[in-house]
Amino acid sequence: MRVVLAGSPEVAVTTLDALLAARRPEFEVVGVISQPARPVGRKKIITPTPLAQAAEGHGLPCLTPDDPRGLVDALQQLQPDLAVAVAYGRMIGEEARAVPRHGWWNVHFSLLPAHRGATPVQHALLAGDRRTGVTIFQIDEGLDTGDIVAQASHQIEPFVTAGELLSELAEIGGSLLVDTLVAEASGSLERRVQDGEASLAPKLPREAGRLDFSDPVNQVFRRWQAVTPEPGAHTTVRGKDGALAILRARPAPDVVDLEPGQVVLRESRVLIGCARGALDVTEVQPAGKKPMSAADWLRGAGSDVVCGD
Repeated sequence: MRVVLAGSPEVAVTTLDALLAARRPEFEVVGVISQPARPVGRKKIITPTPLAQAAEGHGLPCLTPDDPRGLVDALQQLQPDLAVAVAYGRMIGEEARAVPRHGWWNVHFSLLPAHRGATPVQHALLAGDRRTGVTIFQIDEGLDTGDIVAQASHQIEPFVTAGELLSELAEIGGSLLVDTLVAEASGSLERRVQDGEASLAPKLPREAGRLDFSDPVNQVFRRWQAVTPEPGAHTTVRGKDGALAILRARPAPDVVDLEPGQVVLRESRVLIGCARGALDVTEVQPAGKKPMSAADWLRGAGSDVVCGD
């Protein structure tokens, strides 16, 4: 079975690595489709996506269409039996879905129908879910509504960030996809309609990363987990310009004597008071500066520091 992988970020690279490492006779990766190269960093250097770079390293054809017609042309050039999307970042139109004889699958990082949309991992953490997983489903005209092809569950560890959890799920998804492709080739794969309560996971704006220390620490830390590393957790410091990024933190529910937003250095710990408990912060990044230890930042910030509005 001829397979094309469509994707862009590092999680798609994990999938490609799993497919190539499997060396299964049932399928062959015949090419990659990714988004066009874009300006990256302060110097705006035109840079291919991580998946495009990985494809080049493996000697695979990589096509980068920039519109729906271009996607159809790319598929017709590669002639896949099946296309698989992993964080591709583009809607797959009806004409594109019709080119591969097995259609399109999507590797989605939630237990569908929960958290349909662009950022399921962040929304699972925001919701306080204890379990999430990977769903491979048949792409149809809806938003992550197609029949489930395969699914695997995964426990969410207490202190994991969205970035770390996404990496864990990408590894699971790669293995699950290999097994599912083998089952599809053998004709033993069974599909099922999504059931249960659906929820949406739209992309989080930067403002979603603002921490509100008037909330209990469990809610503050849950938001910190969900927005780390993207779109990034941050706060303001009264009397200072710019945002303060909170890069590493842990909840300190036992600290109950601080006012919300009050910042203290206590036994080498930088603590920010919440409505109940405190956030134990170990690394920050002030606006326009490099990341630094929270203790060094606080020593330079002076006394009576308060975070938040």
